[in-house]
Amino acid sequence: MKLTLSNQDTICIKDCKIAVFFENREYTFVKEEIEAAMIITTDKGPFYDDMCLALRIDSETTIFVMSEHPQYDGFLFDELKTLIKVDYGKVIEASSCTENKIFFLYQRDNAGEKEKR
Repeated sequence: MKLTLSNQDTICIKDCKIAVFFENREYTFVKEEIEAAMIITTDKGPFYDDMCLALRIDSETTIFVMSEHPQYDGFLFDELKTLIKVDYGKVIEASSCTENKIFFLYQRDNAGEKEKR
């Protein structure tokens, strides 16, 4: 399932879970389900929204929040760090990137027991 949030959809941390309200349905994901968090950049800027936050839940489910989404900044900088360790150095790198690239902010190890920075 690919959840690409529009401006009418919302994302937040609620009861220590990611809560996504997408197309009038609520989806919740616990921390242990998150495989990776990344910033994806493209070479389409500045005329197009060329940066997004992607949260890979599993091989079939990914949440995409474009940088122009009203909740992008608040979720990335204020909320997400309460659930997982976020490498904000990678966010800074992504912010100045003008190429097609992926910056991993968080990756769960294969055993799912510890976080990588």
